[in-house]
Amino acid sequence: MLRDRTPKLVNFALKWCKVKETWLDHVYKNWIWIYVSNKERLVATRRVLGYKNPESSKNKDKFFKFEDTIAWDSLTPDEKTEWKRVAKWVSWFRSTVPIIKDEYDISVNKGTDIVDIKRGIMLNYLYDYLPTTEDSEETRKKKNAYVNSLTDYVSECFEKMTKTYECIFQLFESLHRKRTFARCGSNKA
Repeated sequence: MLRDRTPKLVNFALKWCKVKETWLDHVYKNWIWIYVSNKERLVATRRVLGYKNPESSKNKDKFFKFEDTIAWDSLTPDEKTEWKRVAKWVSWFRSTVPIIKDEYDISVNKGTDIVDIKRGIMLNYLYDYLPTTEDSEETRKKKNAYVNSLTDYVSECFEKMTKTYECIFQLFESLHRKRTFARCGSNKA
């Protein structure tokens, strides 16, 4: 249940850090599997996802806070360091990626070449990760590879988001057509 309901940008950040499965195991072990009944587990899952009223299935208001999903007291110092690093990436994805996504969409609509779009992302949003002249040749190569892979990953995320939005739009459009057709049919009768 939790796997496919994680907020999209948090999901992308967890996958970027290669800890999605580890996070799921951690959350299930510390927050969900501690309950016996399925109803209690469902409520716990909704609570982890940030629903204001986890007992109500009608409540759609939620505020997901990644830091609250980690059982900090049960972690070793190394695990705390790792989860703090992941939390920073989650924060970065949640705050920066929507801005990059808007710029990306505008550039794509203008017909800008994808290489130029990626270069703009690197210069405008990943500048801190770019190699400097003080870096050794090996460090420059590693930083370049890292920034290129992050840029490619973010671009892939945008493509997935765009496809998801297109699918949702098509679904709503087809539902609207069916509803309109049903109304037109009932008016003729």
